Amino acid sequence: MEKRAETRTSQPDADYDKLGRDALIALLRSAIQQRDEVISKYEAMAYQVNESTHEIDDAQLEARREARLAEKNERHAQEEEALVRQLQSLLDEERRKNAALAEDFARFREKMAKTPVEDPWGHLGRDLGQIGDDGVAWMRAKIPPDSQMLPWFDRTVEGSKKAGLLACQWGARAYDWAKPRAIELYQWGKPRAIEGYKWARGEIEKRMGKGQGTSGP
Repeated sequence: MEKRAETRTSQPDADYDKLGRDALIALLRSAIQQRDEVISKYEAMAYQVNESTHEIDDAQLEARREARLAEKNERHAQEEEALVRQLQSLLDEERRKNAALAEDFARFREKMAKTPVEDPWGHLGRDLGQIGDDGVAWMRAKIPPDSQMLPWFDRTVEGSKKAGLLACQWGARAYDWAKPRAIELYQWGKPRAIEGYKWARGEIEKRMGKGQGTSGP
């Protein structure tokens, strides 16, 4: 009897323990499910935050790109504006030089019209010199001020002027030296040339006379 009572009293305890384990397992499963849901929510939030961060990074990169592009465009515009100003300055300088050259030619033509022609050779020399100087000035105005060719051009023009002046001086000296000697040579040779002409003419007449005499009947 006592054994049966023990089995009866222990059976409800076993059922209670079994029900307690089932409840614990169910509670554990519920807790695990809630944990998984929380983790899933956190993962979704983390993904959204990551996507938002990427969007922010992309927006920042796009803003930086647009800022650099705007800066580049502004710098390019400034360079273009500086180039336009430089070209305008060169054009104004070229117009000024052309106007000055036109004024020089106008003064030269006016001077030629008003200058009396007393010494044609001297007048021609002065005119040629003026034309040469104007041509040199015009050619020099075509060379940029910062060009390496400008000093070479100036030296060449200076050398040509010195050579031309030296040639003129030597030519004048040669003319001065040769003129009296040419006159002396002319005065010395003129009578001799006349005598030689008379002698040759007489010889020709004698020979022609002899020929006519021997050819008769």
